[in-house]
Formats: sequence, structure tokens, C-alpha cells
Amino acid sequence: MDITKAFDFTGYRVVLIGTGIGITGPEDIANSAAPAFVRCGAEVAVVQATEEAARQAADAVTEAGGKPLVFVQDPRDPHSIARIAEELEWDTVDTLVTHHFANDFRRFQDVTIEQFEETVRVNLTGVFAASQAFLPRLRKSAHASMVHAGSIDGTLGNPNVVGYSASKGGVHSLVHVLAAELAADKIRVNGISRAGSSAMPLKADVVAELGRATPLRPVAEPDEYAAAVLYLASEAASYVTGVLLPVDGGRTAATPGCSPGYTGYQH
Repeated sequence: MDITKAFDFTGYRVVLIGTGIGITGPEDIANSAAPAFVRCGAEVAVVQATEEAARQAADAVTEAGGKPLVFVQDPRDPHSIARIAEELEWDTVDTLVTHHFANDFRRFQDVTIEQFEETVRVNLTGVFAASQAFLPRLRKSAHASMVHAGSIDGTLGNPNVVGYSASKGGVHSLVHVLAAELAADKIRVNGISRAGSSAMPLKADVVAELGRATPLRPVAEPDEYAAAVLYLASEAASYVTGVLLPVDGGRTAATPGCSPGYTGYQH
């Protein structure tokens, strides 16, 4: 491998799926990674949960010099991604990126069964459904990979976001299982364990609490998550599979960032 060409995605076809933060909120990983892939030579197709997020993706791809190819999907319907996969005219997909972010921001005793099930349906079943939907096209690629967005809350658990923590923990296990099973197809499967983002509409006191729990700085910029996604999809990570890469400013390194004493999301 020529390491100087490891981030050359010329000829790659990349599908990026986002849901928005809380489904209808801003989306910071698929929409930031899409123009980055374009600048590195790839064609991209972006799936978002709202028309606004889809327009933002189209604008970002156009500005990066690419041709927008965007779809709108209700992430609460896991069957809908299969229909989008059928609509996509590409025979081959080289990289699948998913970022599902349903959240209720409630503690355990306040979460209803319906709220919990919807969070799991979006965050975990959605990733499973997308992986199945695009698997036939990924199998046709000579350098296939999946990159799924998990969370530090899925690694350690956060009592302020019980449904999100449980569903992202499921995504982490799914990454391990898919990496083991799909290695025979030469498909690498990895993920990132994300933390906060400047794209999130967080109140000042929440950001301050995050800052006390984070060695580097309270939140990441979306492009910092995109950089990790591109690395895991690139030839630089050709011998990396089954990994959840923490992109969290050090919150899970040696801090109680998700312990019961952490109350940032209660405000």
C-alpha cells in the first residue's frame, strides 16, 4: 500500500445515512463526511430524515465539487431503507456510513416502553436494516467497508439517556458481529464512539458540564468526526476491522464523563 494515496477515494461510491439529532434536529456526521469524501474523489449518496437535512447535504456536496444524490427516509420505518437501496442505480457500493441518533433525554423511570422501543428501532434496527440493504452491493466491491456511528454512551452507559445508551451499546456489538461474519466477504466493519458536537443545540450549562468531564474541550466539530469516518473507510485502515474508535476528546480515557455523578443532560 502506498500510504501517500491512502485517502484517495477516486472511483469509490459511498452511501451515507443520517437521521438528525433527535431525528428532526441538525445532522453532523453524514453531512460533514459527504463533502469530505467528495473532495477525496468519491461519489456520494446521502440519506437524511428531513428535507432540510437533505438540502444541507446537497449544498455541501455541490460546494465540494460533487453531484448531489440525496434521499429522504423516515428512520422510524426500518423497511424504507431497502426501498432506497432499490432506487439507487449503483451496482456497487464501496462504503456504507450510518449515523442514527434518536434520543429522548430522559432517565430510566421516566421513559415509556413506546419511547424506548422507538429509540432502539431507529438507532439499532436502523443500522441493522441499512447494513442488510446495501450488503449485496458491498459484496461486489474490491475495498468494501462499513462505518457505523456509535457513542461513548453505548460504551459506558449514561443514566441521563437510557434508551440511547442501550441502543448504541447494541450498535457496538453489531459492529463486532458483522466484522467477524463479513470478513469472509472482505468487508471491513468498524465504528466510532462519538461524543458531543458543536452542531448540537446545547445550553451553556450543559457545555460547561461537558467541559468538566472532557480533557481536551467540551465538544467536537463535525469535521473531526468526518475525519475519523474517512480514516476507517480508507486504505490506511486496510487491516482494521471490528473496532470502535473513540472520538470523544478523552472522556472515556480516564474521566467519569458518563458516571452517575455526571448530570450534563439533566438541564
